[in-house]
Amino acid sequence: MDQVLLWVKDVFLIIISLSFFRILIPESSMEKYLRFIFSLIILAVMTQPVISLINRQ
Repeated sequence: MDQVLLWVKDVFLIIISLSFFRILIPESSMEKYLRFIFSLIILAVMTQPVISLINRQ
């Protein structure tokens, strides 16, 4: 249960941090690439528990 709570906290902090960075970065032609990179980071954080379970076996 502690692992799930830690995972939820990590996901929450990453989403809040990336949202804050999106606000700070001015709109430009690079915005869609940054959104893509931020999405990949969120996806990596969200799939981390599944990957760690696969690596244990």
